Amino acid sequence: MTADAALARVRRHYLDAARAAAELLRDPAVAGAWDRPSALARYTVSGLAGHLAGQVFFAERALRLDRTGDPPLDILSYYDRVAWMNSGHDDPEHQRIRRGSQASAADGPAALSGRVDAAVAGLPGLLADEPVARTVRLPGWAWSLTYDDFLLSRLVELVVHVDDLAVSVHVPAPPPDPAAAELVIDLLTRVAARRHGPLALVRALTRAERAPAGIAAF
Repeated sequence: MTADAALARVRRHYLDAARAAAELLRDPAVAGAWDRPSALARYTVSGLAGHLAGQVFFAERALRLDRTGDPPLDILSYYDRVAWMNSGHDDPEHQRIRRGSQASAADGPAALSGRVDAAVAGLPGLLADEPVARTVRLPGWAWSLTYDDFLLSRLVELVVHVDDLAVSVHVPAPPPDPAAAELVIDLLTRVAARRHGPLALVRALTRAERAPAGIAAF
């Protein structure tokens, strides 16, 4: 069994998604469109690239922060609490996220992709070393998550924003691994059901004539 195969399921799929993000960030199409608007509202391609890269950097950054003894939230309660889930594009939380994303990309596409490649190279050892019970808390959070639930939330971000970036620079979006997609779709479905009610999802998936206008998780 390889070292990657021995990783827990979420960690293994996070690693694969981080590698896919790194490959896309190296694509010349990203550098060629660097200063153009992206497919994501209010983001340039460079800002979106910085945001995507941040999901890779978070794996190590989260572990450098102070440990807490607080019991962790479950993943759905996390999405209930994060400020960006219920705020508009121009609200302070989204502005803060965009500023941070743009700052990550400030040194240009080659520098950013180099940093991501270096971070990805260190992920197998980093992910293998952390115990299952490890919890993390980011600045500004009044709660903790298990490290694996945190990585699951980053896996969602990687899958979503790889697609955003590929569409933005007009290259084929790399499909996520089916098992990783299953994890992401399962979580997004549960978040959407929590936001819109389970009947809305049932109708959207089975009854076009009664489907609600939207069931987006985010």
